[in-house]
This record gives sequence, C-alpha cells and structure tokens, in this order.
Amino acid sequence: MGTTDTITYRVTIHPTTNKVNVMSFDLDAIDATGLGVYDTINETPEWIKERIATLMLVDPTPPTEPIEGVGHRIDKTTYWIYADR
Repeated sequence: MGTTDTITYRVTIHPTTNKVNVMSFDLDAIDATGLGVYDTINETPEWIKERIATLMLVDPTPPTEPIEGVGHRIDKTTYWIYADR
C-alpha cells in the first residue's frame, strides 16, 4: 500500500460495461477529487488515466508487485493507485 504521505484509491473497471468505480478506503479522502463512477476510463481525471495505463502493463496474475509512486494491480479489473495528499 501507499505511504502515509499518499492516499490509496481503489479503481475497478467493470469487465462488460467498462464503467469505472473510483473509491478510497482512506478516511482523509472523503472529499478527494476523482471519487465516483465514470462511464469509461477516458472520463476519469488525467492522473487516474496515467496510473491505470502504467499498471495495465503489469501481468494481472496474483500475486502482483506494486509500482512505487504509481500503485498496485490487484487483478484483471482492480487497481490500487496512489496519489499525494
């Protein structure tokens, strides 16, 4: 997971509809930008798109390794991405 200087977001891309759900388990991120449901990855904020694009290069077969400063691909459709506080 990210460090205490970062907020960790969970991004899930639905396999058939391609809707993107962005949420955070961090209590300090309740009003963070980027949270919510998007119709496609192209509608998400640029910083989310960039991190997801990088993580899509990682093999989705668990166990996966995190990429420092970017995030962690959990499986084929789920990503944890890091953002500075």
